[in-house]
Amino acid sequence: MRILFVVIFLCVSASAFAQSHSEHGGNIEPPKKSAPDGKTASKMEEARVPVEVPAERQEKIGLKVAKAEKKNVEHTIRTVGTVTADQTKEAHVHTKIKGWIEKIYADYVGKPVQKNQPLFDLYSPDLVATQEEYLAARQQGAIGREIAATSRNRLQLWGVPQAEIERLDKTGKANRTVTFNSPADGFIVEKMAIQGMYITPDMQLYLITDLSRLWIIITLYEYDVAVISVGDEAGISLPYDPDKPFTGKINYIYPEIEQETRTAKARIEVDNAGQQLKPGMFANVELRKNLGESVVVPGDAVIDTGKRSIVFVKTGASRFEPREIKVGPRIENGFIILSGLEGGEEIVVSANFLIDAESKLQAAIQKGTPSQPGHGEHGKK
Repeated sequence: MRILFVVIFLCVSASAFAQSHSEHGGNIEPPKKSAPDGKTASKMEEARVPVEVPAERQEKIGLKVAKAEKKNVEHTIRTVGTVTADQTKEAHVHTKIKGWIEKIYADYVGKPVQKNQPLFDLYSPDLVATQEEYLAARQQGAIGREIAATSRNRLQLWGVPQAEIERLDKTGKANRTVTFNSPADGFIVEKMAIQGMYITPDMQLYLITDLSRLWIIITLYEYDVAVISVGDEAGISLPYDPDKPFTGKINYIYPEIEQETRTAKARIEVDNAGQQLKPGMFANVELRKNLGESVVVPGDAVIDTGKRSIVFVKTGASRFEPREIKVGPRIENGFIILSGLEGGEEIVVSANFLIDAESKLQAAIQKGTPSQPGHGEHGKK
């Protein structure tokens, strides 16, 4: 029984092979049809052809058309931003020598400080020894000049204030503690320094931030990023006080798009001399951009095939033709069209996916039949 089955299988296979060999002129495998650009037909997008839709059927399927408008476009982007500190105005306070904090002057978070204002007094045996070495070398005249220069330079490299070194020169007495000052104007945002604490150079003692100028970080959709540019002015208002708007300017657009949300961030710089804004606040942001005169279509009119964008243009009472277009920025309820469509042309805005399905079906039918009069023109599009 098994032998009989094998014989039948071989006979059927031989017959199929002979038929295929005969139909394709001796070729075992038929050649693949190639597109003009060299791509195989299987990789090409489905073709589309114009379709005829009678008026009564248009009404049944809910087909609607609208005109592509050519107008001056002012695009408005509304979003919410988060107020943050200007990172270029932050100062991290460390020491370059180890020791013990003996006295704290900047003693709480939020305290305003000015540049060169005392922060804390530090006792360090190394500082005391270097001061005494410097003073002793100075008393040796020319012989100790090089040692004195080295000791003085070491004090400067450790961050000892210039005023303290001048006091040392003037009095000729070493201080047990050295006062370290604020490197910048601002507010104490973080404080790790505690009186009596032993510190090392790797420890951050304070974070001081100048809040006279702040950043507002906003989130934009991917299609809005193409519209804005550095230097654009933004209108800003606070949720709790919308009647007092103010302005800022975009000074940076972040280079990456977030994969999950398809959004990007931009940064607005604002003046905060009156301390109205606080880091962590939310702010309402509005950007207005004049895009000039453009052809605009409703968003529902555009079909994105994944490889190109098309619309169906009404060219007669019941005739609709597929048209490839180049889409520009997205605006409130539509798209700017860069090419492929003129202002005043009527396009399908409702039931266009039904028309698209019919167009692809007709193209598939025509592909298997001889070309009909007029179809050559459609194939060129």
